[in-house]
Amino acid sequence: MKLHERPKLTGNPPGTLVNVKRVGLYPTFVLRWLLSSARLPEPVDIRHSIDLFRVQYWTTRFDNAPTIASGLVAVPRGVPLRGVVFYQHGTNPTRATTPSQPSLGEGVLGSAIFAGGGYLFLAADYIGLGTSTEIHPYMYSPSTVAAVLDLLKAARALTSRMKLEWSSQISLFGFSQGGHATAVVQRALEKLGDPAFRVIASAPVAGLYDLRWISIPNVLAGETTGFALYLGYLANAYSNIYQQPLESLLTEQYAKLIPQLFDGKHTGKQIEAALSTPRALFKAEFLEAYDADKPHWFLSAIEENQAYNWKPVAPVRMFYGEADLDVLPRDSLHAAEHMTSLGSDVKALSVGDYDHVQSVYHAIPKVRRWLDTFHPSS
Repeated sequence: MKLHERPKLTGNPPGTLVNVKRVGLYPTFVLRWLLSSARLPEPVDIRHSIDLFRVQYWTTRFDNAPTIASGLVAVPRGVPLRGVVFYQHGTNPTRATTPSQPSLGEGVLGSAIFAGGGYLFLAADYIGLGTSTEIHPYMYSPSTVAAVLDLLKAARALTSRMKLEWSSQISLFGFSQGGHATAVVQRALEKLGDPAFRVIASAPVAGLYDLRWISIPNVLAGETTGFALYLGYLANAYSNIYQQPLESLLTEQYAKLIPQLFDGKHTGKQIEAALSTPRALFKAEFLEAYDADKPHWFLSAIEENQAYNWKPVAPVRMFYGEADLDVLPRDSLHAAEHMTSLGSDVKALSVGDYDHVQSVYHAIPKVRRWLDTFHPSS
């Protein structure tokens, strides 16, 4: 049973374009130079110049009220679209450093690798990031799905304006939080069954899937590298979404501090510096409920947003780094094993002895090469 009911949507249709702004134009030789500077572990074939656009579009909040979100659309120049690659970015509390305000590490690199290879490359900032000033609904599946699906609709409208034929073949790729997002988006799109948005492959990297029994316990047990940031982000988001006071979950000190830290302006390093160990954030009453596996609204909310217990239709390759102490490899291994037991084509693939951030750099050329097998060259 859901913890809250959502009213019917009123207002602008989700997926309607609000604004489009060009935020970059990269010739082929510049993209090749950028990839050389990034020192990827494997070569990537870049054939096309690209245009980058920040789009704003209507979507829906957790309570189904209309809101405007932003995202990145990268378009290869002068060629038919080879397919669509939709990237889900990782944990980022800072509005100004999201894909639609592209830097080399977030936006440009993915655009170069995929749009430079002939794909339409999309990346939602998510609600509450980019140009949106909402509280970011961190790891909340319905809002993640809404932001992605509505950017797909907006991107389809944009390509129509550009006289480009839409490709209904959607490939999904995400990192960390975006691994969780990739899983729940694939699940939603396959359930939707819209022929214009057909998932043909999915490649999450270092994703969180079993939030209740693996991801969150790893953090609370101190098995990860002390990421109180993840739990603070989750507490702030779920308190807002599920209409539960932070004081019912966090100590008095952190119930006051957390909303100030997750205001969209602080960086991850600033937030980490202001927080203590993960368990120190929480009231004794919650920790007692958690340790004894007793009911609590926060645990119920976490379980409602699980991302592993379903049967994918399209093939999935879950990449992970063996030295990842932020999101442990067992998250990918467990999810892949469970999905395979349900009859899906899912494999967990190690990229080597690399940490969390390194894992995506070592995975992304492999993701591109794998996705290329589903498409003829452009």
